[in-house]
Amino acid sequence: MDTDKLLELLHAQVVPAVGCTEPVSIAIAVATAKNLVNGPIKNVLVQVSLSILKNGMRVGIPGTREKGIPFATALALVNGNPELGLEIFKDVDDQAVQQAQALLDAQIIHIETTKNANSFYVYVQIISDSDTAECIIESNHTNIVSIKKNGVELNGHGEAVSVSNTESAYEISSFDAIFDFAETVDPKLLKFLLEGVSMNLAIANAGKATSYSSGLGPRLFKLMDQGSLPKDISNLIKAYTACASDARMGGLNYPVMSSSGSGNQGIAAIVPIAILGQHLNSTEDQIVTALAISHLVTHYIKQKTGRLSPVCGCAVAAGIGAAAGMTWLQGGRREEMLLAINNMVGSLAGMVCDGAKGGCSYKLATAVGEAYIQSLVVLDQTSVSQLDGIVGMNTEETVTNLGELCKTGMTNVDTTLVNILNTYN
Repeated sequence: MDTDKLLELLHAQVVPAVGCTEPVSIAIAVATAKNLVNGPIKNVLVQVSLSILKNGMRVGIPGTREKGIPFATALALVNGNPELGLEIFKDVDDQAVQQAQALLDAQIIHIETTKNANSFYVYVQIISDSDTAECIIESNHTNIVSIKKNGVELNGHGEAVSVSNTESAYEISSFDAIFDFAETVDPKLLKFLLEGVSMNLAIANAGKATSYSSGLGPRLFKLMDQGSLPKDISNLIKAYTACASDARMGGLNYPVMSSSGSGNQGIAAIVPIAILGQHLNSTEDQIVTALAISHLVTHYIKQKTGRLSPVCGCAVAAGIGAAAGMTWLQGGRREEMLLAINNMVGSLAGMVCDGAKGGCSYKLATAVGEAYIQSLVVLDQTSVSQLDGIVGMNTEETVTNLGELCKTGMTNVDTTLVNILNTYN
């Protein structure tokens, strides 16, 4: 077991983000290229993979009432600082919004899809009166692989403005590696994960106080207050998680602690653990260990399904991570956590991602509600049978099957979904 590598992975994958991370990634590339040109900008070309287009088409942009990739691109041209990374939109103000709208009205921004083999791909070309600049991001949200000015590669030569790639290349080998880590790591080394609890509960409480997006979270609280739903821990987990997603997808300019490149994954991986921990009067050591399990299981599932996949990562990754973490928090250990993961795959494997938008809160609420149920179900060894549909002989086989379903069986899902979404544009 490599404790240091898993700690490094947690530090790399659990980072603050403001807004949906696909438009944010595009904004990083745009701002990086924009900083290299002089004079008035004449044309901006943004080419992205289908999965990024799908996720960015209808999602709210932080600090604005606007949605979508074109506005995110314009905003990055106005005040984007690539050194802010996933928090690039944190300083948006009304003046920036007005200037961005003016750039959109000038019709110099053009968005296209690309057939690049990488499912996570962003290419930006900016042409000004005197210069041309290009930037390419691949594989993850901050991984700049190429920067050119007037056709000359600059990356690594000090002249280009670039983002430090905080992603770790380390891959988790198995669930046992995660559980070995949880059983032996000093909880003091995990205390930094509590920042995510404070951050994600703050946006959840903001989403509870004011209705954003589809307003699922506040509605669930109202139903509990009216007595139409029981005010139990299961519904509280669902409601707080939905509130956080409502607010984030609605453009509230609050940071969210992300998990494996997604703010909504961070919400699903963290909020259920935090709410259940409060309910159980868990110690900080117990909570941070459960959070580490949740984040690492989420990341391991993403290794199998892909960084951006046809299935909902918030449900079919972070929801699974939350189930494992909540199982541990309630006294379950290795065997029970493996059963919880199996049960979650058996229950939610087919939930597709149809883009980032206000309705994501409904999927998150469904996933974390199911995660809590499964964290209880497995405490007496109740589980989906072996070779039951997608479920394999063991949990490792199950998640391998899940990855095969996503990467091979659902290859045309994004194309179909983008066509559907474009029908209404």
